[in-house]
Amino acid sequence: MDKMFKTIEGHRDHTEQNVVIEAQPQLKLVSPRLPRPTRKKTLLLAGTIIVAAASTMAYMHFSIATPVSKPVAAAAPPVVTVTTQLAAFGKVDSTLLVTGSVSAIDPLTISSQATGLTIVQVLAEEGDYVQKGQVLCILDSSVLQAQLKGMEARMVGSRASALKAEQPNRVEDIAGLQAAHQQAMADVQQRQAMVTQSEAALSNARNNAKRYRDLLKEGAVSQQEADNHATDEITASTNLQAAREQLSAMRFAAEQSNKKMQMAQSGGRREDIIVSRASADETSAAVQQLRAQISQTIIHAPDEGLVTKRFAHIGDVASNGESLFEMIRKGELELRAQVTQSDLSRLKPGVTAALSDSVRSVKGNVFQISPTVDSATRLGTVRIAIPKDSGFRPGMFVQGSVKTGQADALLVANSAVLADGGESYVFLYQGGKAKKQIVTVGNRNRENAEIKSGITAGDNIIVAGAGFLEDNDAVALADVQQ
Repeated sequence: MDKMFKTIEGHRDHTEQNVVIEAQPQLKLVSPRLPRPTRKKTLLLAGTIIVAAASTMAYMHFSIATPVSKPVAAAAPPVVTVTTQLAAFGKVDSTLLVTGSVSAIDPLTISSQATGLTIVQVLAEEGDYVQKGQVLCILDSSVLQAQLKGMEARMVGSRASALKAEQPNRVEDIAGLQAAHQQAMADVQQRQAMVTQSEAALSNARNNAKRYRDLLKEGAVSQQEADNHATDEITASTNLQAAREQLSAMRFAAEQSNKKMQMAQSGGRREDIIVSRASADETSAAVQQLRAQISQTIIHAPDEGLVTKRFAHIGDVASNGESLFEMIRKGELELRAQVTQSDLSRLKPGVTAALSDSVRSVKGNVFQISPTVDSATRLGTVRIAIPKDSGFRPGMFVQGSVKTGQADALLVANSAVLADGGESYVFLYQGGKAKKQIVTVGNRNRENAEIKSGITAGDNIIVAGAGFLEDNDAVALADVQQ
C-alpha cells in the first residue's frame, strides 16, 4: 500500500500543473454483524481493502483520462513567401509634373462707355454662352435721343448756310446781273461812238480855227469870226475830253457788272464758304457723337464666349470703366504652370499634357512657353490649353504631367514600392530576411517606377508579398524562384 501511495503521489507531483483529478463517488460497505473481536479484525481488513481499491481506481482513472504532457518547444518565426526582382536600368518616360489654377486664355471685361445712364434691361446671365454682337444689357437713352434731334436740326441749317455761301444768288438774280452787264457793254460802245464823234468835231474845229486865223491875217474875215472858230475849237476839245471820261467810266461800270455776274455764277466768297462749311462740319460731328453715345447705351458682346460674372442690375447707374460683365472669350481655358528654368528648356509647344482635378482627367496641349524667366524665382510660365468640354472651371486647382521624352533610369516594379507617412520604401531580400529601405521615387509608368536614390542596380527587391512585411521579417522565396 505504501508503495502504491508513493507511486501515485510521485505521479501527481510530475503532472500537478496539467492534471485535474475527478472526484470519485463515496463507496459504502455493509457487513454482517460479528462478534466484537472478530468484527474489529474484519473492519480493519475491509478498510485496508477499500483504501487499496480506491487508490488503484484513482490511478487507473488518471492514467486513462489525462495523458502525460510533454515540454512545449519554442514557436518558429512566421514565414511569408515572396518573389523578388533585381533592380536594373531601363528606359522610362521622362515627365514633368505641373500644378496650377485654371484660368481663361483670353478673359474679357465688358464695361459701359456711357456715364450717368440707368440700366433698364439685363439680357444675359452668368453661365450663358453668348455670340458676337449679342445684346447683354441696355441703358436709358431718352435724354440723348432728344439732344440728337436738336442737333440734327442745327445740322440741316448749317448745311443750308454752307450751300448759300457757295451759291448766294438765285438764277433770277444771276440773269439780272447778266442783263446789267450787257447794258453796260452797250453803254461803253455808245460812249466810244461819242468819243469818236468828239474827236472828229475837234479836228474840224481846229481846221476852221486855223483857216480863220490865216484869213484874219489877210483881212478877209473879221476878228469876231476868227474868235468864234477859236471858241468852237476849244469847245470841241472840251467835249472830246468829257466823252473820253464818260467812256472810261462806262468801261469801269461794265467791268464791275462783269465781276458781279461772274461772282454770282461762280459762288460766294472763299472766306464765307470756309466759315459756312466749318460750321456745317461742326454740327455734323456733334450729331455723330450723339449717335455714337446712343449706340453705346446698348451693350454688345465683343466676341462669342461664356459669361462668368454679371455685375449689371436694373436700376444701377452705369459709370465709365465700371465692369458690367466678365467673359471667357470663346470658352477657352488654360493652365498656367510655373516650372524651373531647367525644366523649361525641356518643353516645346504642341506637347501633350495629362491634366486632372482628382475627379476628371483630360488631355491638354502646351501652346506657349514663356520667353523669359523670373530673375528672383528662376521660374518660367508654361501655358497649357484645356479642351472646352473638360468640365474644368476657372479657379480650380489642377495637377498634370507633361511628357518630355525618355531617359535611362534605375527601375523596380511598381508593386514593390510602398509608402508610409509621405515616405516611399522597398524591401530588400537579404539572407532570408526583408530589409526595409527608404527610396526616392521619380517617374512612373504602367509597370515600373524610377528610383532616384536608396538602392543600386542589382539589389534584390521583394515584389509579391511586400505589402505584408515589416522590417527584418523572415521570408521565403516562392518555389518558382527556388
